[in-house]
Amino acid sequence: MTSFSLKSASQFSISQLADLLTRGFEGYFVPINITEAVLLTMMRRDSIDLVESRVLLKDDEPIGIGLIGRRGWTSRLAAMGIISEARNGGAGTWAMRQLIDDARARGDKEMLLEVIEQNTAGVKLYQKVGFEIIRRLVGYKLENPQAESKDELQEINIHELGRQVADHGLEDLPWQLSGVTVSHHTPPSRAFRLNDAYCLISNPEVEHVSIGSVLVKADSRRAGYGSVLMRALFARFPNKVWHVSPIYPEEMAPFFEKLGMQREVLSQWQMELKI
Repeated sequence: MTSFSLKSASQFSISQLADLLTRGFEGYFVPINITEAVLLTMMRRDSIDLVESRVLLKDDEPIGIGLIGRRGWTSRLAAMGIISEARNGGAGTWAMRQLIDDARARGDKEMLLEVIEQNTAGVKLYQKVGFEIIRRLVGYKLENPQAESKDELQEINIHELGRQVADHGLEDLPWQLSGVTVSHHTPPSRAFRLNDAYCLISNPEVEHVSIGSVLVKADSRRAGYGSVLMRALFARFPNKVWHVSPIYPEEMAPFFEKLGMQREVLSQWQMELKI
């Protein structure tokens, strides 16, 4: 008789966990290759707790993994993958129920996750175990924008930007846009300020640049400061492909569209389970 079981991810090496994650995302909507360095960066930025994360086993053989991030009374399913040959056998549902039971036993008040909207099987799984959709998260792309600016950008400590996001950002920002997450970014990522607008970007010395955070202080919103800042960045770092990962609430879409950015096909649902 086939049996499932879970072990703490802390009992496995980083190399083993990275390999299991990569195998768990084979055939996924976007190519994912998790190296040891990528996994360690995820752990630092996303508050992943390996003691509470779980490796899923079938007949004592690892077939999947669930990474759990923890902050206060909130848990987040940072990643979940099951190897291709073990899918569609009930393993995902069984594992999720165990992870929810673990969160309840810890005294957590809520559990969060994001799932690609077009991944209908994944969405159904999470709804089946009690998660509800909060909102859609969207991404954008802009290739080689032609921008001129005489505005002088001020580079700031990324940790300072994290404090600003914590103090002035939306209270319910997605986990990956929160001030805590922003504070755990490090160079070669860089943070800039122009008036009351702030932005975090990945390494601007390479061709593809990701926008990791955008903030305009509440009293200065709707004055165009965010757009002025972004155009100054486009001018300072020309000939780049700019990316916005689908971690931004859909209500921010007009901001990116005014910059001429094109919406990506894939989007995500932000989901929540009250425990």
